[in-house]
Amino acid sequence: MTTQENKTMHRVLTIGPSRKTLGGMASVLNVYSDTVPGFRHLSSNSRRGTFAGLFSLAGTLLKMPVYRLLGRNILHVHSASGKSFVRKSWIMRFGRTLGYKIIFHCHGGASKEYYRTIGLPKAKKVLSLASAIVVLSQSWKEYFETTFALDNVRVLSNPVILPDVPLMPDTSAPLQLLFLGRFGDLKGIFDLLDVIARNQQRWRGRVYLRAGGDGEVERFISHVREAGIDDMVEFIGWVSGPVKEMAFASSHILLLPSYNEGLPIAVLEGLAYGKPIIATPVGGIPEVVRSHTNGILVTPGDRKALAEAIDCYLLNPELIERHGRESRKAAIAFSPESITAQLLDLYQSLE
Repeated sequence: MTTQENKTMHRVLTIGPSRKTLGGMASVLNVYSDTVPGFRHLSSNSRRGTFAGLFSLAGTLLKMPVYRLLGRNILHVHSASGKSFVRKSWIMRFGRTLGYKIIFHCHGGASKEYYRTIGLPKAKKVLSLASAIVVLSQSWKEYFETTFALDNVRVLSNPVILPDVPLMPDTSAPLQLLFLGRFGDLKGIFDLLDVIARNQQRWRGRVYLRAGGDGEVERFISHVREAGIDDMVEFIGWVSGPVKEMAFASSHILLLPSYNEGLPIAVLEGLAYGKPIIATPVGGIPEVVRSHTNGILVTPGDRKALAEAIDCYLLNPELIERHGRESRKAAIAFSPESITAQLLDLYQSLE
């Protein structure tokens, strides 16, 4: 970067969840921390719970004037829905009084439903505090433009680290499936368990699922036990670092049969590791996963189609390598270098 570009990056103060929490936003912020020059982050919550989160938020509000005096004049606010949106609305209002130019970065897959719940006029009042709205896909851009009549919406995808040599298990082995995400109905994990249970007689010894994440873990474990598929499903917890690398390296397919999404990190990581993706056409997913090119898209809740997608790779193992190569090609656009260049362009547009 040039000297002027570095100065631009050092004018930004980023606010979002604690980078020690679990979830996609924290993963994104950790990539930013490792790759974006001058990155400075303040937490709006805490992984230790509500009371600790209030102290963290108070500390952020106290530090914002200091960073403004030190020359940071762009506030890049990362938000989901629910309590995250409420906290960020307070931060954005305070930021405006301090003279920050504000970027509202929407990550929440459930944001549409949340905005309807609180009322679209109330949501727009908060969004109008921002000089720029950042979303994860073209479909989300169209939503913000048509729903709120905004003309300052930009698409900026999440970054993902590309491993040097993506690994793939032997396709002659049992089909190894991988799910990564929060356990709950909206991520489709229980649809996936039902599909495995219904097909267990013909898939036993031929299909194996590793599931990593947090959320309704006890329900997940009970569901597996009651369905009698303990030998076909493994709970691997919330994975990161080398454990996540091993999970991808030992898997053929990434599955994420969600009911709503932004552009999930798990899918981008699946692309980076050269995996075919079985997912649903929600949020930004259909912009990066093309059916029968680098994966298969199924309607949310369509368990028959989900079983057929798994069968497609089980019966046609040559597709795994072919679709995996296409996934890896698609991942290049989400490299940290590419996203950092887009960030720089965004920040410069506000100067």
